Amino acid sequence: MVSARLKRNRRSSSSLARRTRRLAYYGLLIFVAGTAGFIQVLGRLELPDASAVSDQTTIVFDRDGDEIARFHGEQNRVPLSIEEVSPILVDAVIAAEDRGFLDHPGVDPIAIGRALWADLRSEGSLQGGSTITQQYVKNAFLSPERTFVRKLKEASLAIKLERETEKAEILEGYLNTIYFGRGAYGIGAAARVWFGVTAAELNIAQSSYLAGLIRAPEIADISRESQVNEAYRRRTSVIDAMLEEGYITSDEHAAVEATSIESYTLERRPNSSIELSPMAEAAGAGYLVEMIRRELTERHGSAVVFQGGLRVTATIDLDLQLEAYRAATAVLDEPHEPTAAVVLLDDTGGIRALVGGRDFDEAQVNLALGTLGGGSGRQPGSAFKPIVLARALEVGISAMSQFESPATIDFPGLDNGETWTVRNYDQSSHGVIDLLQATTVSSNTAFAQLILETGPSPVRQLANDLGVVADLEPVHSLVLGTQEVSVLDMATAYASFASRGERHDPEILLEVIDSSGGTLSRFQSTGVRVLSRQSADIVVEALVRTVVSGTGHRAQVDGVPSAGKTGTTQDYRDAWFVGFTPRFTAAVWVGHPTSNESMLDVAGVERVTGGSWPAEIWRSVMTAANAGLEPGSFVQPESYPGRVLAPSTSTSTTTAPVTTSTVAPTTSAPSVDSTTSSTSPDDGS
Repeated sequence: MVSARLKRNRRSSSSLARRTRRLAYYGLLIFVAGTAGFIQVLGRLELPDASAVSDQTTIVFDRDGDEIARFHGEQNRVPLSIEEVSPILVDAVIAAEDRGFLDHPGVDPIAIGRALWADLRSEGSLQGGSTITQQYVKNAFLSPERTFVRKLKEASLAIKLERETEKAEILEGYLNTIYFGRGAYGIGAAARVWFGVTAAELNIAQSSYLAGLIRAPEIADISRESQVNEAYRRRTSVIDAMLEEGYITSDEHAAVEATSIESYTLERRPNSSIELSPMAEAAGAGYLVEMIRRELTERHGSAVVFQGGLRVTATIDLDLQLEAYRAATAVLDEPHEPTAAVVLLDDTGGIRALVGGRDFDEAQVNLALGTLGGGSGRQPGSAFKPIVLARALEVGISAMSQFESPATIDFPGLDNGETWTVRNYDQSSHGVIDLLQATTVSSNTAFAQLILETGPSPVRQLANDLGVVADLEPVHSLVLGTQEVSVLDMATAYASFASRGERHDPEILLEVIDSSGGTLSRFQSTGVRVLSRQSADIVVEALVRTVVSGTGHRAQVDGVPSAGKTGTTQDYRDAWFVGFTPRFTAAVWVGHPTSNESMLDVAGVERVTGGSWPAEIWRSVMTAANAGLEPGSFVQPESYPGRVLAPSTSTSTTTAPVTTSTVAPTTSAPSVDSTTSSTSPDDGS
C-alpha cells in the first residue's frame, strides 16, 4: 500500500516538476523574445545630439596662447579630443571601468552577470555591469532614473551607438561627460581642478586616482579626512587592474603605491565660477579678468560666457602683465602704503597689461579704470598739460611762443569772481621760456597763461577726442589737471600723440570663437584722426625733451627713444608718469586708493612725485615691453609754425590780463594753491 502511494507521489511530483520547468522555459523564451523585440524597436530610435545637452567652460587665453582664466557655471566642462588626453589615463579608465571595451558590441553579458552575482553576495566589484558605452549613453542621452525600462533603453542605444560610431569617438565622448568631483565634468576640467595640469600631462599616479573617482567622486576626495582610506583603496584597485592588463609594470605599480596622494593633488577650493590660471594669479590679473568678463557679458550675455564654451583670445601678454605687476608692487607692497595702477597699450590700442591694484581679492575697485572700475578717477596734475599744448598748436599758436614763468601768477576774476592764483612747484621761477621749455620744466604759470589763449572748452573737447572719456568741466584749472580721469584715459590720450594724431580706442579682446569654432568677433584696429600730424610731432618732441633733460629723466629706457610727462597733484596726493616709446604707451598712477592722503615720508621717500616711483615703474614696464624689439624712432618736427606770442613783463609775482580774443573774463575756475611742476629733476612732477 505504502509502496504504491510513494510511486503515485513520485509520478505526481515528476509531472509537476516537468510542467514547472516547461512553464519556466516558455516564460524565459517569451521574456527573451519580448526583450529582444523591445531592444530592436528602441534600436530604431535616432541617437540624440550629445553636444546639445552639455554646458561648456569658457577659456580665456593671452595673445600667445597662455591660459589666463576660465568662466563656468555649475558644470565645469572643457571638451577635448581623444588625442589631447594622456594614453595613461585612457588605460586607467578602461582597466577600472570596462576591460572588454575594445571588444564588446556595447553591452557585456558576462560583466552584467558578474555584477549581479556580486550584488547577490553583497560584495563590492571593481567593474560594474554597465560598459563604458552604456555609461556614456546614460550620461549623454538619458535621465539618471533607475528603472528596468531605462536600462533596456540604455542597452539598446549602446548597441546602436557601437554600430554607428568608432570606439575612439565613444571613449572621447565618455571622458568629456563623466563627473570627477569638485564641479569638474570631463577629463579636461578634472586634470586642472585636481592637479593643475592639462589632460595630456596626466601620469600614472594622477590617472589612477582620477579613474578611481568615477564611481562616486565625492566619497573619495583625498582632501576630506573621512574619505582618505577610500581614496587610497580605489587608487590601489585601479593600479592592480592596470598591472593585470599589462598597462604598467611592477616597478611602476610599486612607485605609485609608495607615493602619497596628498603630495600631488591640489587643495580643495571653494567652487568659483571664475578661475585664474596660476600664471595669471602670480601676475595680479584679477582686475583685468573681471574687465574681460564684463566686456564679454556686454557683448554676448552671461549665459553664453559661463555655459557656452567660448574660446577667447585677449590682447594681454601675460609675460608683460607679470612684469608690470612686479614693477607696481616691488616697493609698494604693504596694505598701508600707496598703490600703483598701470596700463600698457600697443600701437593698435590693444591692452598688453593692466594693473588695477595690489590684490583683487582684498579690493575689487579697478584703479586703472576710474568710474568704469567701480571707483572714481584721480587728478592727473601736470600730465594733462600736453593736451593744452596740442590744442594751442591746433589753433595756430607756435611752440616757439614765449611766456613769463614767475613763481606765482594771479588771474583776477577767474575764481568765481575772485583772483585765481597759480604757483610753480617749489616756488620756482623760470624767467621767459617757450612752450617746449615750459613743458620740460612743467611750468604751471606759463601753461595757465596758455589756456587763456585756447579757452578751456576747446581743450576739453580735444581731451575727449584724444580718448579721455571722463566728464570734464570747461574751467581754466583744467590745464593743471585738477579734474579726475582714469589711468586708461591718460594712456589712450598719449597713445594718440604717439600715433601722430590718430586715436586707437583701447581693446582687450582679440578674438572670440564659439563652441562650434565659429568666429563671433575679431579685433581690427582702426585709427581716427583727432590731431594733425604736425601738431602731434611737436607734442612728441616736447615730451622727448621732458624725459631727456626735464622732470621725467628717471623714465629713460636704455637704447629706446622715450617721451612722457610727470604729474603730481596738490599736497602730493597723486603722482603720475604717462609716456610712450615708438611701439608702446603706458600710464602709471601712484596714490592711496581710498583717500586723498598725502604721500609724504613713504617707504623712505620724502615726497612722492611723478618723477619718482611712477617714472621708475614706467621705465621697468617699458624696458620689458621693448626687450628684443627694434626700438623704432619718432618723427622730428620740420618746423614750429604758427603765431609766436610775446611774453609779458617778468616780476616775482605777476598779475596776468584775462581778457583775450578767445577767452571771456567771466569764466571761473577753482583756486589752485599748489600743483605740479618743478625745475628739479630729482623732485620734479
